[in-house]
Amino acid sequence: LFDLAGQPTAAGSVVLAHTPAAHADAPAVARLRAAGGALIGRTNMTEFAFSGVGVNPHHGTPVNSCDPVTQRIPGGSSSGAAISVASGAAFIGLGSDTGGSIRIPAALNGIVGFKSTARLVPTDGALPLSTTLDTVCAMTRSVRDAIIAHEILAARRVTAGTAPLSAYRLAVVKDLFFDEIEPAVAHAFERTMRTLRAAGARIEEIALPQLADLRS
Repeated sequence: LFDLAGQPTAAGSVVLAHTPAAHADAPAVARLRAAGGALIGRTNMTEFAFSGVGVNPHHGTPVNSCDPVTQRIPGGSSSGAAISVASGAAFIGLGSDTGGSIRIPAALNGIVGFKSTARLVPTDGALPLSTTLDTVCAMTRSVRDAIIAHEILAARRVTAGTAPLSAYRLAVVKDLFFDEIEPAVAHAFERTMRTLRAAGARIEEIALPQLADLRS
């Protein structure tokens, strides 16, 4: 999805496979290089970053790293980036997140996906899906690595908050997202909610009936 000097930016598609090579690295790539990052290669992705499933009919679909027996979907659109991090091949998987393209594959592969505030990281040199919603961010194997990656990509320092967990009010949306949820996933989610509540977090369930429009 990102420009690399001397290479075409194909975005997982065969349509753009023969586009002219990029003249320069995308700013996100350049910042990683400047910080000492060693780019080990491009990873597969959903064509044009337009799916949360991670399937690519042209170049194949990476297999979810959590189940070596059953070929489960990797999540997308940054599917290959998630697999490279989850398998230990890379420390940072660069991608973009418009509606979940970082968070979905991170969740499905048991790693950390962080969507930062839009425009903190330049989107120049990345093939756009939505010019208003695209966010350049990364996946890592730990929160510590996610902070380091964000500091490099956003060229800013992250300061740890000092407020207790009780100072935060968290919302849980039950509409749509919990339909047909598998029992093991539901159990893990509820266990997380109990842990947060025990630590002092204020968690409220809210309704967003507007999400029903997504079904149509």
